[in-house]
Amino acid sequence: MRRRAVLTLPLTLSANPANGDPRKENLFSMFIAPCCWRENLLAHHSPKADELRAEINKFIEQGRTDDQIRQSLIGQYTTRILAVPDGEKGQWLTWTPPAAAAAGLAALAIFIKRSIHPPAPATHTANLPDLPDSDWN
Repeated sequence: MRRRAVLTLPLTLSANPANGDPRKENLFSMFIAPCCWRENLLAHHSPKADELRAEINKFIEQGRTDDQIRQSLIGQYTTRILAVPDGEKGQWLTWTPPAAAAAGLAALAIFIKRSIHPPAPATHTANLPDLPDSDWN
């Protein structure tokens, strides 16, 4: 009996809490679990995340729209409950990682190019004045 419980535990933890429902998957991925503020409700497994998923399921059964559910949860937990913040903060989260990756790749390409083909040493004779040979003695 104990062996059976051990074998079914990983299956229970990896199961999709939305049970394949696209609306629930969208809603669960929209909110972060308020117990640790690290994972969205689709991936997080904790009693608090289970409570919040049950509350969302209750809202769906009551016929609330996604926006009404969103506003209700923001009212309870503030905007911190959102996995991707609205407005400027959301834009920063969306565009900063790709921009940083592109800048890093560009810097790496420049570094590799310079290490393969080092620049020629500079000469200092280009700015000497034109003087007659008699003034050099």
